[in-house]
Amino acid sequence: MYLVFVHIFKYWVLLNYTMYTLKQIPDDFIVKEVSNIVLNEKGRFTYVKLTKRGRNTQDVVSQIASQLHLKEGKIGFAGSKDKNAVTEQLISIQGRSVKQIEELGIENCSLEVIGFGKDPITLGDLEGNSFEITVRNINDKKLKPITKVVNYFDEQRFSTHNVEVGRFMVKKKFKDAVALVNHYRVREYLAENKTDAVGALKRLPMRLLKMYVHAYQSYLWNETVAAYLKEGKKVAYSQGTLVFAEECDVKSIPLIGFDSGLVEKHPAKEVIKNIMEREHLMYKDFVIKAIPQLSMEGELRSVFADVKDMTVSALENDELNQDMKKVTVSFTLGKGSYATMVVKRVMV
Repeated sequence: MYLVFVHIFKYWVLLNYTMYTLKQIPDDFIVKEVSNIVLNEKGRFTYVKLTKRGRNTQDVVSQIASQLHLKEGKIGFAGSKDKNAVTEQLISIQGRSVKQIEELGIENCSLEVIGFGKDPITLGDLEGNSFEITVRNINDKKLKPITKVVNYFDEQRFSTHNVEVGRFMVKKKFKDAVALVNHYRVREYLAENKTDAVGALKRLPMRLLKMYVHAYQSYLWNETVAAYLKEGKKVAYSQGTLVFAEECDVKSIPLIGFDSGLVEKHPAKEVIKNIMEREHLMYKDFVIKAIPQLSMEGELRSVFADVKDMTVSALENDELNQDMKKVTVSFTLGKGSYATMVVKRVMV
């Protein structure tokens, strides 16, 4: 029986007798965005380098918007960065001066104006991310660099209830979805509109609502890939079991959405159909008429992600865990791939 215990700062993975601690302190996980944004001396949008420690990207954006008296939609970013980490990324701010931005006081964050442009930063506006990760609480296990990893989604995508909320939204069980969302805007709305679950959901930022549906799609993708690969090293995680193989006969596998054509012509179609039957799911479920912006067409996602320029340090004594060792790994990943998956892979 596979056993996994996931803590907000720690991964104790007992499957395959592997144990390690990740993100014991924020400085153990350093992320720097590799941006593709072109900087100019003038423009409608101000580009700002946001460096944060132990903060969630969405929460920081909400706080910036509040202090600048802006709608959150006026602040753009290319992707959410880990909370339990030290991270660096670009954000765009519309409608406020450099002076107003530089005078902001955001806890555990620094903001540096670095340029301007004619377009906002939106999700996906990056090449990837570079990582420096300290893996703690290990024995004398020697880690070897890798050049690719199965491109699974990891815990950051799923949080506590993201998959369940997304599943309920896709299946139009909006009341059940709202019951799992702990957000002050939802609570305030329901206090006066007790039966309007859709209205309560619409009080949330669209980025957050999409995150829930994406989390469900991501879970389905992980299940599909693990079932399709079948053979390989197995690792348990909060949503089930991952299979790490070295090769695959297809380059990409569909994220399930309302476009059935992506699946019907794909070699993994029988695996996907079995998963959809288990989930009591149909393609048309991903058309969400009550909130049309959440309708998801589906797309292809690469089975493997390239791991570039990976280095592994020598083992050192772990000052935070008595009689144990630590190691630092550095590498770069393309956008949409998870550094914690690289750690999982090299630790098995």
